[in-house]
Amino acid sequence: MIEQAQVAGYVLKTTNKSELTEAIESVYAGDTFYAKEILDELNSFRKIKQENESINLTIREIEIIQCIASDLTNKQIADQLFISERTVETHRKNIFRKTNIHSAVGLVEFARKRKLI
Repeated sequence: MIEQAQVAGYVLKTTNKSELTEAIESVYAGDTFYAKEILDELNSFRKIKQENESINLTIREIEIIQCIASDLTNKQIADQLFISERTVETHRKNIFRKTNIHSAVGLVEFARKRKLI
C-alpha cells in the first residue's frame, strides 16, 4: 500500500529526534525515508509476493484456499462462490498440485506464511 500511495517517508511514533530530523531532510531533498522496521516489513512483503507469483495461484484458487481455511466443505464452498462442487474439487486438485501440498492443514499453514489468509 505504501508503494501504491507513493509515500515518500514513514516514521514510527517511537522515532527519536535524530531519526526524525534525518527523515525530514531526506524527504525535503526529494529522497525517501522509511524506518528500519518499515523497510523490514516491506522486504518481507515483497518476498512473499514474489513467492506467491512464482506459484501462480489464480484469484479463484486463493478464494478456495480461504474457504478451506474457514473449514468449509466442498458443498459450502460451491454454494458460497456460486460454482459447482465439481469445480471446487478441480480447484482443490490444482491448488495441491501447484503448491505441492497434500493436506488441508498443510495448505492452511502455507497460506498463513504467505499472508493469503
